Amino acid sequence: MFRRQEAADSRGANGRVSETHYDAAPIPEFDKRPAFIHVLLLNKTIRLFVVLGLASVVIPVFAYLFFFSREIGHDSKRDIIGTCGHPTLYHIPCGYPSNLSMAECHLLGCCYTSLATCYHSLPSEHQYIIGSDWSSGTPSVLSPYRTVTPYDRSALSEVRFDASVAEDGVGGFRFLLSKMNGSEAPSSMNTMRLETAELLVQVYSPTFFIEVKRKADQEVIFSSARGPLIMTDEFIEWTLHLGADTLFGLGRAYLEPGTKFLLLNNLNSSAVPIVMGYNAKLKLYNGLIFNTPGLTEVEIVGSRLIVVRAQLGVNFDLHFLAGPTPAKLFLQSKAILKNHYTPPYWAYGVHVCDQSPKWNLTTVRSNLELLLNETIMFDSHCLHNDQFWISDTMTLGTELESLRQMLRDAGKKFVPSLVLTLAYGGNPSFIDARENNILLRHPGNQLAYQGQVRNRTVAYIDWRTTSRSANLSQWLDSQWRKVANLGADGYTLEEATPRDERNSSLPWLKQLLYQPDQLNDTLVELLPWNTILSDSSQLVLSQHNLLGVRALEAIQERIDPGNLLIAGSFGIHNPVAILPANVSATWISLRSEVDRVIGLSMTGITFTGTPICGNAPLGNVSASEELCIRWYQFGSLLPLFRVSADRTPDRFSRFGRRVMHAILRKRFSLLEYLHTLVLEDAAYLRPMFYHYEEAANFTTELWEQFMIGDALLVAPVLLPQMSQIAIYFPETFYELWGGQAMPGNDVLQYAVVESDLPMFLRPGYTVPLRDIVDELVQLENGTATPITAELSRLKPLYLVGAFECNARRWRCSTSGRLLLQTGFLLEFGAILDEKLLISVRANVSEVEGATLRQLACSEVATINVTIGSVQLYGHPNSSQPLLHNIEYDFCLQEAKQVEFANEHRKGPSDAISNAS
Repeated sequence: MFRRQEAADSRGANGRVSETHYDAAPIPEFDKRPAFIHVLLLNKTIRLFVVLGLASVVIPVFAYLFFFSREIGHDSKRDIIGTCGHPTLYHIPCGYPSNLSMAECHLLGCCYTSLATCYHSLPSEHQYIIGSDWSSGTPSVLSPYRTVTPYDRSALSEVRFDASVAEDGVGGFRFLLSKMNGSEAPSSMNTMRLETAELLVQVYSPTFFIEVKRKADQEVIFSSARGPLIMTDEFIEWTLHLGADTLFGLGRAYLEPGTKFLLLNNLNSSAVPIVMGYNAKLKLYNGLIFNTPGLTEVEIVGSRLIVVRAQLGVNFDLHFLAGPTPAKLFLQSKAILKNHYTPPYWAYGVHVCDQSPKWNLTTVRSNLELLLNETIMFDSHCLHNDQFWISDTMTLGTELESLRQMLRDAGKKFVPSLVLTLAYGGNPSFIDARENNILLRHPGNQLAYQGQVRNRTVAYIDWRTTSRSANLSQWLDSQWRKVANLGADGYTLEEATPRDERNSSLPWLKQLLYQPDQLNDTLVELLPWNTILSDSSQLVLSQHNLLGVRALEAIQERIDPGNLLIAGSFGIHNPVAILPANVSATWISLRSEVDRVIGLSMTGITFTGTPICGNAPLGNVSASEELCIRWYQFGSLLPLFRVSADRTPDRFSRFGRRVMHAILRKRFSLLEYLHTLVLEDAAYLRPMFYHYEEAANFTTELWEQFMIGDALLVAPVLLPQMSQIAIYFPETFYELWGGQAMPGNDVLQYAVVESDLPMFLRPGYTVPLRDIVDELVQLENGTATPITAELSRLKPLYLVGAFECNARRWRCSTSGRLLLQTGFLLEFGAILDEKLLISVRANVSEVEGATLRQLACSEVATINVTIGSVQLYGHPNSSQPLLHNIEYDFCLQEAKQVEFANEHRKGPSDAISNAS
């Protein structure tokens, strides 16, 4: 249906017509008796009944199809290039989704059903045509098959198509659709590349379709041939197919078929335009990354087709990721995103921020003193998240200076929240921004738009790169000199994406080229839909998702790389610590946060956190203690841990405080393992299918439990008043803190109490833990202070491992690694055979070896590199853990190997008899 036809060539390799050779062998004698079937067919009576029987079935069917069914055909007066009889699961809505009559639908060149829905034929009439002069080695110019789109706008008359191989050469392809009057495509794409060692791109003509095939078996793993391609000057709709049975991405661990996802940054959380999928038949994974500067909707139809409808800028950039495993997908995604973020070690600590709606410096001081006097564990404080607006003078008065000094004296960091909207009025920041014409504008009077944020009248910066970028840079330089007066150790960016608390301006139908069903519910959080940019009449809505991203990039250029930077608005390419805003304190939100973080981790966005127990304004509603305990448990596993001042442990009962402190101690114990994953830029939280594809029946839609790196399985409790939860163990795992064996290949009902966070160790792996038994650290001057992330590094290490044994279960091993700093690696492991052999070896960079050794071995050492003991689970002949002291000290010897007797060993023959 889609493929071009090529004439067969009957000439041989040398160009001559090949000769015909006849077989001269004699023809064997054949049976002259007629077969039974021939007897039947030669009988006139039987033939008559057969014809009448067929007619009685065929004629009614055709009569129904052509006279009664509305699901076949467009308009009878027009040519039909595709079928309307394809399955409902493959129906792509045509035009505006409701209120179309059959006549209106047919005029659009689409199909109409008896259920009054309008959908595209297959193939759709709304496609583009490749010019006849196109050759496969050069970019092509496309023209529309129909000049008018289903959205009452003209199709772009010319579109340029480019394709190139992904940067790593094997990870996939990049496809680019560009306006001909826009900027030129990248020079690297001036030559079309359609082939790698394993993959081949097929571009069909004259109707433009793309397919990506595997060379090994010619299986299609990506296609654009199953829906329309519609492009106007400001809009694109493209239907894409990954051949997947299960989809994940868009910031979620699982994408439900038959749903729509609006990628609009309305709650200070960013659009994540990445979709990945799993094909159960081929047992492979692949994915897509696309650009989405403004209003974008992604629809997952029942057949797992991916329909992207987005406002179009200069081009639409699409990356195809070839996989075929989740691990390779992650690496391919990271190669494109380049967003590796490694902040200072103290960034893994506990960060507190006062967000109370009614506040003054007296209450802020009182709350801070309470935290310090109650010896609550925390590493940094913001004072208050509404204290520092970029339009303020940023002058530290006596009161603020004393609060900052109070933090310094206690060994805490100062990480203020910086509000990036401007107070409207006579302040110099607003006046300067208005004179430089860098403010978003009202569509009526063209003046700076006035909105409301945090009960203040505000104006909004246009952070994009525009013709006035020099003005913006100069303005921000002058503002940043004020911010530098704070002497902060990091910043949290607030209100980077514009919103308006009093907005009630909603578009009518067809005022926007395409208007998703759920858009109006979203717009009440944003600027009015018709607000325009600073330098053109283009809607802010078309570039909305870029504003917070560009603000983040501008500020990153002006801060010290050693500072922590936290943002709610981010781009997929931004190296930053990510924390969403306006997360409500509900069980549904907690489950949504787990889903979100796993989805981000799988696509290569690692350094993220969750607002502990929510950070949306609560009003008169208080969060339950049980919910906050469960949120503490999940949040303690993530790189970023930030909590509102009214939800620190001292605000709960004695039981809640004890449980929360225990959770934080375990977090500090695990920090080295978590830090290693971030330094190595490895997938952080991983769905179970990442490692256990063979158990796809259990793992493809299972996100309530997950892996942290290679070694740890975690099943957080995500519902209230649970006494047991179901956990799937694909193989034998061991409870991390006690060593209890969990039978493999089974779903276990695991008993839990309110203080439990079920964590399990995978066989064959060893994790390093800091030996932290108390929340207080005794200092040399005789005083005690609450432990912090930096102080936790002064505690000795111990190792916990689980054996993986061979089939005869008489030889077992386990291993692990710890990356203390880039260039400073510890490798350790144990082999169980006739004896138990435990080894530790340090690998230190030759270039920075002296500096790295100073971290561990000088008088002012900041890292303790000693290992006291090893605890091992999974001995084949004993259910008890093995506990051995090894007393490793890096400063005395970089490598150490210790032997112990295997007290429970049985010979190979005994092992065989026991196994039988």
